[in-house]
Parts: sequence; C-alpha cells; structure tokens
Amino acid sequence: MRLSTIAAASLIALTALPAAAQAQAQPDYRASGTEPFWSLTIGARTMRFEAPGRQPVSVATPKVIHGFAGEIWQTRRINVNTNHIKCSDGMSDRSYPDTVTVTVDGRTYKGCGGEPAVSAGVSLIDGSWRIEALNGRPVARGTSPTIAFDNGRVSGNASCNRFNGSFTFARGRLTTDRVASTRMACVDRARNQQEQAILGLLGDRLVVSTGNRGGNRLVLTGARGRTMTLVRGRP
Repeated sequence: MRLSTIAAASLIALTALPAAAQAQAQPDYRASGTEPFWSLTIGARTMRFEAPGRQPVSVATPKVIHGFAGEIWQTRRINVNTNHIKCSDGMSDRSYPDTVTVTVDGRTYKGCGGEPAVSAGVSLIDGSWRIEALNGRPVARGTSPTIAFDNGRVSGNASCNRFNGSFTFARGRLTTDRVASTRMACVDRARNQQEQAILGLLGDRLVVSTGNRGGNRLVLTGARGRTMTLVRGRP
C-alpha cells in the first residue's frame, strides 16, 4: 500500500513540472535555406534567425499553433510556417520532412526544416574546385589556386604551397580543422598576400551559398564578410 502511495506521489510530481521544464526535453526544431543561406533554430525558450549580411534576430519562442498542414510560430519580428511536404535544400543529397516559410522583419525566406533523411551520395561541396575570386576580385594573374573536398578531407594549392586538413559541412556551414601547408617561398608579393588570404579565410567558420542554380559555383563567406568564390573544376 505504501509503495502505491509513493508511486502515485511521484507521478503527480512529474506531471506538475512547469511547461517550460517539460519543453526543454524536446529537441530544437531547425530549418535552413539557400540563396541566400539562412538558418532558424526554435528552442524551448528562444527562436533565433541568422543570415549573411544582417544581425541575428532572437525572440522568445511563442506557443506553437498546430495547423492542418504543419506548425506555425508567430511573433512581432519572426513568423514561421511549416508544411509537411518533403523538401530538398539544393545543397546536398539530403531531404527534409518540411517545407518552411520564414518572414523576418517583413522579408520572406523559403527553405527546408526538420531532421534530414540522408541518402547515399555526396554533398554538393564535395569534389574539386578552382578558386576564382577573393572578396569579389579575381585571383592574381598567373595563379591557379584550388581546393578539393573529399570524404572529410580538404586539400589544395593556396597559390604557392599545397595544403591539407579535415573539414565538416553541415547546414550550409563549413569548418576546417588542422590545416597544414608546405613552406615554399612565394616568388612575389601578390602571390604571398593571396595565399595568406586563402589560408586565413579557411580558418573561419564559413557560410556556404550557391552562386548559381546549377551548383557549379559556391561562395564561402567568413565571419567578417570576406568571401571566396569557387568554380567546379580540376585541381
């Protein structure tokens, strides 16, 4: 009899937990899109939107509205509408369960949301690329810097020296790690400065966006707005 009383008391205590505490046990809902790349995270307490060229927007997470097609979150600055229709982000081989529309301060963004389903294949970033421009300007005359991504490894030629390391690519963000290069001296100042710019940018956490719908051009954007434009081709 005593055991039954204790069990009942424990059940009452559990169900009496504040809604916020119960919500913390739920995983965050994430959505993202390309052209331009943006990301949205809806947590138990905070909803945060990020996109290149603008300050992140964070608001308190409102109560979710369960509609016929999907979920809705509405605030003064951010409105989110999900539709349970399969979605492809155009940046990888993954598909997502939701098509998502986000309106932030009057501007509308479209993309995908929910946990992705991973199918066989490689992401759009994998392969060999020619570095075409840095910060919007063509690379130095007579140089052919390159970069390649393959099975978690990054390698290439920064202008004078070859480099290699590891990388991760998820939700439109590229992070490299342990990038090392050879130490051959550059023949001129322009090559040296270009090489330093390339290797320096690879030290940032980069936002990846598509330069065209065919997936043959990528733009990598660093924390301070620095950019590297890649064109698919042989290293």
